[in-house]
Amino acid sequence: MRTNKSIREGKAEKIIELRNKGYSYGKIKKETGFSKSSISYHAGAGQKEKARERHKKRSEGFKRKVFGFIYPSRKPKKPFVHTFTHVSKKGRHFFYGDTKRKITRADMIIKEPKIWQYWGKVFPGITSKSRHGEVQAVNQWTGELDYYENGEPIMYPYVRCKLTDKIINVEDSYTQVEHEDGNSRNNSIENFSFVTRPANAAKGECKGYKETQKLMNEISKTIEKYI
Repeated sequence: MRTNKSIREGKAEKIIELRNKGYSYGKIKKETGFSKSSISYHAGAGQKEKARERHKKRSEGFKRKVFGFIYPSRKPKKPFVHTFTHVSKKGRHFFYGDTKRKITRADMIIKEPKIWQYWGKVFPGITSKSRHGEVQAVNQWTGELDYYENGEPIMYPYVRCKLTDKIINVEDSYTQVEHEDGNSRNNSIENFSFVTRPANAAKGECKGYKETQKLMNEISKTIEKYI
């Protein structure tokens, strides 16, 4: 199967045209800059079938996992950069998921409420007209007004991460909204909370905090055992 890049460059067409003119593989490489493996794939007799067979073998069983480890399909991750966005965008992400997992209104367990009803769970009394520092956050576990260790109140846009207890900025891209029970279609206010990106990733596919706790305990015991 040809890649989009190959189609854009017209790679196969150029190689076949030059090959029909009697060009050697080396001359085609010099003329086009394509690798010899690409030239062989498009011009060599039976090469496409051999390539498909190799791909098939690599896609089976443990070979697929090993090959994926050696040659990851994803590009290396870029260093994380903090950006800030309006909280309404995080609300839409909570309702509908990301671009790879579209959720329609019909899929949702409850009808979409006003965005500030969600934020009111963590910042009681907040409205779209509230400004930074005007509304105090509550502890996401106890529901009681929260304070820094020095006794000062934690004010919007800051809150304590529900999974790490770290103080985070809800408008920072480092902060994410999560579905506590792991069900992305359960968009009830009770299922809404703020967590850090690493904590949300660690929770992964766990269905709720009990399952998360069990997994984290297993990981922690294993690391303590061997390190």
